[in-house]
Amino acid sequence: MNTADLQVPSAPTPEESAALLQRILQAVEKEQRRRWAEITVAVILSLATMLTAWCAYQATRWSGVQTFRLAAAHNAGRASSTAYVEAVQMRAYDATMVISWMQAKHDGNQRQEKFLFDRFRPEIKKAVEAWLKTDPFNNPEAPLGPFKMVEYVQPEVEKARHLEELSGQEFAAAREANVTSDTYVLLTFLFAAVLFLCGIAGAIDSRRLRTAIVTIAIAFFLVTMMFLATMPICRE
Repeated sequence: MNTADLQVPSAPTPEESAALLQRILQAVEKEQRRRWAEITVAVILSLATMLTAWCAYQATRWSGVQTFRLAAAHNAGRASSTAYVEAVQMRAYDATMVISWMQAKHDGNQRQEKFLFDRFRPEIKKAVEAWLKTDPFNNPEAPLGPFKMVEYVQPEVEKARHLEELSGQEFAAAREANVTSDTYVLLTFLFAAVLFLCGIAGAIDSRRLRTAIVTIAIAFFLVTMMFLATMPICRE
């Protein structure tokens, strides 16, 4: 074989060397950018996964709070109705006693009058005593009866009103717990959307499209995080 047949490769020109170095640098930079994008996506995926589980947990807890609050509202409402019925019964008893007492007083039966007066309930006895001070048998401007006196206060009515207010408060708390639970479910859906976007971003080769999807995922993540920061935490 002649040495003339051997072709010695010529040295690259400076322009070729510069172009080769440029391509190498671009490849390295592209790999670095892709690496940073993968790290960013991995971090967002990890955080979004944990926060999705947290939101689902809180939604379940608040749903339980709603159930117990509704039960408490129902129990308070039922107790309020019972107290109102008891108040009506006690008022009827007081009215019967007062009518019998006034009949005995009208008939001049002092023994019967004293017997009935001593057996008045404290609430009606206080009202009758205040009513008698207005001289109702001679004063036409006196109240029509002891039940019209401010001194006649039934504890059963006060109890019923308190229980009714408690029932309303518990129902309002149940409704608020329901809204909170629904909001946590919505946040769970938003974090799931972040997971979806990050998942498809890793399977896309186009840098621009991948960057756009990751940017949208980050925006969704940050906005959802801001809403989550304002949410109450169930401690019951």
